[in-house]
Amino acid sequence: MPESDAHPGESSTPSSTPGASCPREGSALICGLGSLGQACLLRLLPFDVPLRCLDRERPDWRDQRLEDRFGDALVLGDMRLPHVLSQAGVETARAVLLLSTESTVNVEAALQVRLLNPSADLVVRSSGQLASLGALLEERLPGVAVVDPLLLTAGAVTEALRPGDQEACFRVDGQSYLVVEGKDLDRRQQRRLRQATADPARSLQVIPMGSHHHRPSDAVPATTASGRGMALRRGLGAPLRLWRHCSRLQQGGLLAFVVLMALGLALFSTGGGWRQGMFVTLSLLKGEYVDPVNVMLHPDDGIAAAAPWLIGVTLLYSLVGTLLTSALVAVILERLLRDRFGWGQPGRFRRGSRWILLAEGEELAARVADNLVRDGLHVLRIDPRPVPALQRPGLAIVPRWESALAALQPCRVVGVGLLSIDLLANLQETFQLQKTWPGARYAILSHAVEAAERLGELLGGVAVISSMDLVADAVVATAFGERVEEICRIDGANHLLVRYRIQQGDALWGLNLSRVEQGYGVTTIHLLRSGRPSPLVLPGLDLVLAAGDELLVLATLTQLRRIELGCPDPPGWRLRLQGSPREEGRFAALQSLARHLGGAQGVMAPLLDGAERVTPALDRELAEQLAVELRRQGLHCTVEAVAVGEAAASEGLRP
Repeated sequence: MPESDAHPGESSTPSSTPGASCPREGSALICGLGSLGQACLLRLLPFDVPLRCLDRERPDWRDQRLEDRFGDALVLGDMRLPHVLSQAGVETARAVLLLSTESTVNVEAALQVRLLNPSADLVVRSSGQLASLGALLEERLPGVAVVDPLLLTAGAVTEALRPGDQEACFRVDGQSYLVVEGKDLDRRQQRRLRQATADPARSLQVIPMGSHHHRPSDAVPATTASGRGMALRRGLGAPLRLWRHCSRLQQGGLLAFVVLMALGLALFSTGGGWRQGMFVTLSLLKGEYVDPVNVMLHPDDGIAAAAPWLIGVTLLYSLVGTLLTSALVAVILERLLRDRFGWGQPGRFRRGSRWILLAEGEELAARVADNLVRDGLHVLRIDPRPVPALQRPGLAIVPRWESALAALQPCRVVGVGLLSIDLLANLQETFQLQKTWPGARYAILSHAVEAAERLGELLGGVAVISSMDLVADAVVATAFGERVEEICRIDGANHLLVRYRIQQGDALWGLNLSRVEQGYGVTTIHLLRSGRPSPLVLPGLDLVLAAGDELLVLATLTQLRRIELGCPDPPGWRLRLQGSPREEGRFAALQSLARHLGGAQGVMAPLLDGAERVTPALDRELAEQLAVELRRQGLHCTVEAVAVGEAAASEGLRP
């Protein structure tokens, strides 16, 4: 559904079955029939949309169906020329996909297409080098969407590398969400993912990040005696855990410092007590010499009376102190330069810490690293580019493989992402790294490999991510006017995070969220209402969409097409109720009926006359929720299935 186009013919009653709105007329023109162009064509075939194709030369068809249908009708020519675009029917196209591998050609063609057709939706394939120009095009030319195929795969790569048992994880508007299986949480803290798997016994839930963390069942309050004892043991154990996480060099340095301090206290306390020994030892270890030695000398005797051993030992301590001070200054300077400007090599990582390694990928690797670091994970990137990159806590960047392997030697590597577009090189590197880190997750990028998941299973659980397979769904959805935020790979299917801006007359306008979910099969994630600073996370299914709302849903391409056509499944449940509540409960019962059925309270009054009544058709979750509320008011309610043809039997009760 386009963000700016209304879909007339949709009923404004939340509980009614919306009429199918007429989709926009016109064909879809695909310019550039490489891997991405043909993948988009295959997805457009079942959508009953007139298709036209344009390319500079005849492509190498990857599917016989495409060659049979478009081989003779293909228009050959340069997509930047007006007469070639006119020959391909650009003036009557509702959507134009410019998918050449040359970004500059796509941008030039987009300007020409906009001159010939001011209203068509344009999808322009671009690369990271033209990101700023693409943003300007989207800002200046309405209906233009610039897509970078590699960057759109960042979500799928992040999911493949993130440790844990979650099915997927995504982040929108500052809130992170997990897709997990069978979480036992309050219904308000989770949302069932609809049509995610063909296995009915498997239930996937969407939960906000943070709600899956529970307090341990054996947690003891700190105010009790046992709780204070546990807190004390944890406090005493902290230094031991810190010691175990130190490297051997750090442990040796700490032991040497303790030995020097103890020896210094024993040697330099003569005549002045332990305070003199502490002062002289610390001064010598700081690198000073004259002042601490003068403290130990008698004022009348001077340096001539100093024992030879005293001069030798204090000189040795002073030299050790000079080395320690110089090393400390060097470490501080190196840390400042690295953290501030990204210069130098990363410091030694904590022993046993968990890290994720990313190799190559440039902008894609930077996007994946940002996603992982934002969730509290540590990432080491291999980036050979000479320009120093800004580093921050949780992220380290090295220029060579040797540096990365040396830095990760004392660590636990939980994920490895090989993001080169060379599949064979990625496979070779994966097989070598699996010998070193056999328990890590591996994700490799391929350009256009069909059956990528089966290939990953064949290779022993390696996640093989085909960028063309993921991006084609997003490109097709964008061609229909959707705003795709991210792509999630869930249970073998591509799910798109799509943001709808609701306007009066749209296919979703006036519907409650239950009708949106159960009618179209999508999963509502959050709702941003006009005037509210923050979105409603997993909003209630009885909320009605109004003009100005922004709704974020998780849906497949087929489900998005159903929204664009305005063809939902009708509600299949109803409530059989009987009873007449008391006066104090009657108003609450009428409120519940009006909210769930989408009518005025006066229209709902006949349902509470004491006789057995049947409500109009509802979605199951709303029917069950309404039954619970009415039972509190003393009514007898049962939820029953209803045939599709019977849904209109009680239309007289609707507003």
